[in-house]
Amino acid sequence: MARPTCVYCGARLSVELLEKAASAARRILQTSTLAGLEKAAKGISPDHVWRRYLILDTKDVSVESVASACLASTWEARQWQSASRYRLLKVTSETAAPIESALREHRLPFFALSEEVVGAARNPLLLEAVDSTSALLKVTFRAEAGGQSQTREIRNEDIAILLSAPIRREKVKEATSRHAQADTRLEDAWLMHMHLKDDPRPFELDPRRVAFEGGGSTSAYMRSLELLRRLAVHVPHDEAFKNTVPALSPGTDPLIELASLKTPQKSGAKEAKLVVLDNVAQFREYSAWRGTVEKARPQGRSGPV
Repeated sequence: MARPTCVYCGARLSVELLEKAASAARRILQTSTLAGLEKAAKGISPDHVWRRYLILDTKDVSVESVASACLASTWEARQWQSASRYRLLKVTSETAAPIESALREHRLPFFALSEEVVGAARNPLLLEAVDSTSALLKVTFRAEAGGQSQTREIRNEDIAILLSAPIRREKVKEATSRHAQADTRLEDAWLMHMHLKDDPRPFELDPRRVAFEGGGSTSAYMRSLELLRRLAVHVPHDEAFKNTVPALSPGTDPLIELASLKTPQKSGAKEAKLVVLDNVAQFREYSAWRGTVEKARPQGRSGPV
């Protein structure tokens, strides 16, 4: 929103600030996607220099070459290969990072992905309902929060890759006094991402948020696993994220969101605030560049993308 006065103190703003605010408002109103909204809100110009994700393909290369090019020990390079085929080496704004020259010198295959492309894949489409009983998989989702629900049929050949991951979630109840210790509860969760060949944003399936249509198990988690196993017979499946050390950040819990919709009960004592920490953002970041790599790989492109 652009207004002639300061929202805090009411002072009149200068002409320069008004023009800048109006320009930002126009860019945001003309944007229809989350990725575009993030770009517009930050005021990113068309000639903005995007960072690049440098990703090494460790398959069919010697451990010694990887260790020498990446200045790592042989043991560390061997761990990279056993943990995952692809290794994110660096996110850089340098036009010619030294690591790139080393990779080319050792003839190691790698990808250089634009942050613009990866950023679009970082905002998944959350699935609301799944019907896996018919010949074609049917999913219901919303492109934007508050938007209309959409339904799409997906063929196996439409899917570029599936990614699944265990999610670490901690519910921390803040201490009511500085002398008391915070109460921490650990819970396990699970997510699946489905990257389509013709869509920059993947679908995200969370068993705690999705409704399964048709007959079958009453457990959404078991239905999700069954769907993953069925699809993984025909399309690539990556579960290497489970080898990543969890990095927790503030997140959300679907059950808490549902509880917040209920009428709050009056209580004499003030309840401690419940904070949810999880590694969903970490998984979405991994899924973004991993899905982008998979879409580039069939084209035989090893190098800048």
